[in-house]
Amino acid sequence: MDITLQEEIMIKALREAALPPLYVLIRIRNEISNDIVNVEEGRRVEVVETLEKYIAPLWEDYHDGKKS
Repeated sequence: MDITLQEEIMIKALREAALPPLYVLIRIRNEISNDIVNVEEGRRVEVVETLEKYIAPLWEDYHDGKKS
């Protein structure tokens, strides 16, 4: 999957803010999912589905860690 310049800039900005990786992935997923102006529908669906594959295991680990 190719990353657009806009996506790359957003990822760099979130990394520089030293935010937790799970937060960054969720934030990027939500931003892309809601961006109907700059991201075409097919691309949005592809990126959101890919990000959700990465988010799911991290989300489970996060909740398992809170239960411990």
